[in-house]
Amino acid sequence: MLLQAQPSGLLHNRSASPSTLQPVARSPLCTTAHARPSRDCRNAGIQQQLAALGLCCPCCSSSNSFSHHSHPHTRHIAVSTAVADAVAAEPARQEAAAVSDGDFDTDISTPVQQSPTATTSKDWSVLNFYHLVDITDPQEVLARHKAYITDNGLTSICGRIYISSQGINCQGGGLKTHAEQYAEWVKSQSEFQGLFYTIWPASGAMFPKLRLKVKPSLISLAGGMAAIPCTKPDIRATPLNPADWKQKLAEADSVNKAVAHGMLDASKRVVVMDLRNDYEWDAGHFDWAPRPQEEVFAETPVGVHTDGEVPAPLQGADPENTEIMMYCTGGIRCDVYSALLRQKGFKRLYSLHGGIQNYLREEGNKHWNGSLFVFDGRMAINPTLQQQCGEDTPLPAAVPCQLCSSEQAVLPHVNCANMDCNELFIACNSCKAKYHGCCCAECQNAPRLLRPIKLNGGNYGNWGNYADVDTMGSVISQGRTRKQHCLLFPS
Repeated sequence: MLLQAQPSGLLHNRSASPSTLQPVARSPLCTTAHARPSRDCRNAGIQQQLAALGLCCPCCSSSNSFSHHSHPHTRHIAVSTAVADAVAAEPARQEAAAVSDGDFDTDISTPVQQSPTATTSKDWSVLNFYHLVDITDPQEVLARHKAYITDNGLTSICGRIYISSQGINCQGGGLKTHAEQYAEWVKSQSEFQGLFYTIWPASGAMFPKLRLKVKPSLISLAGGMAAIPCTKPDIRATPLNPADWKQKLAEADSVNKAVAHGMLDASKRVVVMDLRNDYEWDAGHFDWAPRPQEEVFAETPVGVHTDGEVPAPLQGADPENTEIMMYCTGGIRCDVYSALLRQKGFKRLYSLHGGIQNYLREEGNKHWNGSLFVFDGRMAINPTLQQQCGEDTPLPAAVPCQLCSSEQAVLPHVNCANMDCNELFIACNSCKAKYHGCCCAECQNAPRLLRPIKLNGGNYGNWGNYADVDTMGSVISQGRTRKQHCLLFPS
């Protein structure tokens, strides 16, 4: 997916010809366009804020006309932590970016309306639900949802709400009253009888806008969902409530330990399978669940007629007798993929009803390691720990620091400050400072380096926030993959 964007913290000199445009560095906070010297810096007081820290605003100082190859230390000053904390945020990695928008013109893309009465975190919420069901006319259902939200003044509703011929999927939120009203209305509609939804407290709007539209597939999966009979409940995995899942995990723990010690045959093992992206596993996972070999869920094997096309945990498993416990964040990936596995001949399939988030709320951290990655402004949650120790408690990761192997790694993930890399990684606070928000030493010297440094976590805004919109160039937004990093910095 391509975005029209320019490397963060850089401006092009429009006085040059298009073929010789030279980027000029600037502070991410400062909105001064150097080709327009008459425009004032709109961030009132930024020079004073930086001066108090012994820094200067590079785009308002006549002595700081930085070149494309300016010294890394100078550029790091330009994106100091003090500057980073004030940059408008938007989730850096949204699952929706992995799916093409298609040719639909039914998108509602509206800024979130902040209610003047919403003054505490209790006023805001995150809303999650999905429902798999055959829908004859998705466009009619879409029109009905648009009308309800508009006619009832639910202006705070935000996030991603996708409708297809196989149901609905919502990762959204808004004022709690609006979220509850909308969810209850959806539940009352004939197509979505029996809808299960969850509402979580939030400190504000966790999504930058509302995207309500028709999609060919509700989740990203190679080849799409159309050929998978996931709307038939008897085809999908048997759902287990959190208490039953906890009990079954305890049983799996006993069986798998016995297999590991040679007390039971390997054919008796219980497969616990994580159907999320590999970086989500790094944030947290259940006992006995191996890290997915697929970097993103969309790469999970989907071949129906080829025996070898199954995820690594299932290779060598007996389709008739092996118990397979599947889990994901909210449940939709498990319902969809279990229908595919049923087509492959697997019989004993179980899924976690309501997903990980529902389990952590109902049963706590038993059999769970780390915290939970989420695709909204929170980025990571740990309901049990946060309830016990407060919302500002550092959230532990399930893996060590990916830069120095220290056990002190903390969430949320951060994107590499090198825009051309954009690798998502987990690090300890020491390494975040040492590498200036980058994922490695090489990235500190990249030619188009820096967005704001996120030493304390947090989300990057749209890439255009760090560039002159008039001269944006095309760059690949999904620079998060290891493959691209290897291309940038071959060993």
